[in-house]
Amino acid sequence: MTKELKNWIFAAGQDPDCLKNGREVTLPHTWNVEEGLEEYRGTGWYAYTLDVPGEWADRRVRLRFGAAFHEAAVYVNGREAGRHAHSGYTPFTVELTGLLRAGEENRLTVRVSNGFTDALLPFQRSFDWADDGGLIRAVTLLVTGAHFLDRAAVTARPILLKAASAGGRTGSCRMEGGPAVFGVSVRLNCPDGSAAGACIGAQAGSPAGACIGAQTGSPAGACKGARPEAPAAGLTLAWELFREGREECVLHGSAPCAIFGEREKTTDSCGTEREITLKLPERILENVDYWHFDRPALYRLRLTLKNRGVTEDVCETVFGFRDFHTEGSAFYLNGERVRLCGTEWMPGSDPAYAAAETPEQMEKMLKLLKESNCVFTRFHWQQDDFILDWCDRHGILVQEEVPFWGADPQDAGPLQKEIAFMQLEEMIAAHRNHPCIFAWGVGNELYAQGEKTIRYIREAAAHAHALDPDRCANYVSNTWFENPMTDGTADGDILMINDYIGTWHGDRDEHEELSRLIADNPGRPVVPSEFGLCEPAFSGGDERREQIFLEKMEAYRQHEEIAGTIYFCLNDYRTQMGEDGEGKMRRRVHGSAAMDGTPKPSYYAVQRECAPFTLHREQDQLVLSCRDGLPCYEMRGYLVTLLDERGKRLGQTLIERLRPGESMRIPAQGAASAAVYRPTGDCAGSYGV
Repeated sequence: MTKELKNWIFAAGQDPDCLKNGREVTLPHTWNVEEGLEEYRGTGWYAYTLDVPGEWADRRVRLRFGAAFHEAAVYVNGREAGRHAHSGYTPFTVELTGLLRAGEENRLTVRVSNGFTDALLPFQRSFDWADDGGLIRAVTLLVTGAHFLDRAAVTARPILLKAASAGGRTGSCRMEGGPAVFGVSVRLNCPDGSAAGACIGAQAGSPAGACIGAQTGSPAGACKGARPEAPAAGLTLAWELFREGREECVLHGSAPCAIFGEREKTTDSCGTEREITLKLPERILENVDYWHFDRPALYRLRLTLKNRGVTEDVCETVFGFRDFHTEGSAFYLNGERVRLCGTEWMPGSDPAYAAAETPEQMEKMLKLLKESNCVFTRFHWQQDDFILDWCDRHGILVQEEVPFWGADPQDAGPLQKEIAFMQLEEMIAAHRNHPCIFAWGVGNELYAQGEKTIRYIREAAAHAHALDPDRCANYVSNTWFENPMTDGTADGDILMINDYIGTWHGDRDEHEELSRLIADNPGRPVVPSEFGLCEPAFSGGDERREQIFLEKMEAYRQHEEIAGTIYFCLNDYRTQMGEDGEGKMRRRVHGSAAMDGTPKPSYYAVQRECAPFTLHREQDQLVLSCRDGLPCYEMRGYLVTLLDERGKRLGQTLIERLRPGESMRIPAQGAASAAVYRPTGDCAGSYGV
């Protein structure tokens, strides 16, 4: 059973007595947009009355927090159940079992602090976004049997039958489907160290519990690495794989569970418990649809855990089969060499919501982002599941990052490394199944010319690769031009640079600096991952913002090694470092839209230049050309709608396939404008013709 706990009592104060004067709030919630608390950095308390039925006496009960910024402790009837520290944006779960009184009302309380601290990333005030305290994401009640499933990690790797060429587009071909490798690893939590049975994945007709991969002659149910006493009778796992939106099952099966590896841990609420890794061995699926930002095919895996035929837990995860990798200085997506453009959105910036954004508000901003023709972006900190789910379904490639930002402390020391590694582990465990994520980020704008910070970047990137070998790991640098041969960005898979030449980085020669970076790092892809105008630090307004964007894009298009760009940013954003406004309105005026998402004129310049096509009129025809520069990728399934002067639809043309450099002509007699739609239904822009 799962249930979202929405309505809590909240009060700000140092101890729980403040709740006597508390008031009801709806989660997600932050106090930093409330009158009188806009600048409050301290402790807040939340309380919830949970009615626990008698039949829960033999059940496991947990609370899953989407995020609590930034430190939290959870209590049941006054006794501590668990705490989460050093990370304000990653999800965590606290077990309540053993502290609840069945058949009675139970009081849950949560203490949250958003005070600045050096035992956290972001470090003290060294970050450029808002620090909204509270239960800023959903809290969900989880009720299962004595055993439950946790952290299902899916392997979903396409087998590309047409190899891409690194030397050019010869041989580069986008594959939309075909064979793929599929496998699953999931943790089984047992309450008291009870063991599980034989290996998941027994082939049809094999002895009950027989392990795929067991050595010839081994006893039925024996598995390499399993303990001699396995299997334990009665515990089985069933799996069902579906293509999202379709009813037929792609793959299904069941088998007794098995021990591949285990570790014991002690909790305050239920004593000793054991976590066991169960693995569905990798297999080849012959015909699957591949995920692409223009064709985001998704699959749903349902795992059902039963104990002697009685369901104890059901776990579902959505994922996609896609291949994104670097080869030389190029990006390849499902076999096609691509150059990608996008924009970064800074969530939590509308002062009506702050970090406690509703799904409706997040979707509003995500739609604005995608319709700027963003297919490639990054987030400075770990995001809500809703945002990544939306990117999965609408097609935006994402680099999600550990929020380690700024040159304070100047050296990334042992404490920062320890916290960053913890956050990497929590982030990857929670989000690795999202096909939208192409890379993990280990830091942003540290002093990456320093020996200690460079060592941290190398170790953090290696740690990310160990946790998830199928994705890139990157560092984002603003010191790249000081010595591009030894800068820390060179220790990531992609050279990601924040380019503020002409503003923050002074009056340097754009082409000279880019050429030096590329020459000093041959055969490496480059991504300018921030560029734009920040007001009021620099003058010129939105007109100057648009000019800078166009100048930078012109420069980037002259360097084939630049595989992608990420403009900064979509919106003016709330930040405790902001030069403009006060309280909840404190902000940096850095966006092509206002904090509430109202577009400025520069938004439409970004939309036009990031579109994969150009459009112009020749007499009574429209000429639509697929760009062969930046961005650059095939257009398949796009729709062009023609409108007259009154906005009446005259007709539609489907673009079945248009390769980079190719054009098509569309009859346009009587048309005053044209709107182009991606296969996902998102508008790629309306253009007067």
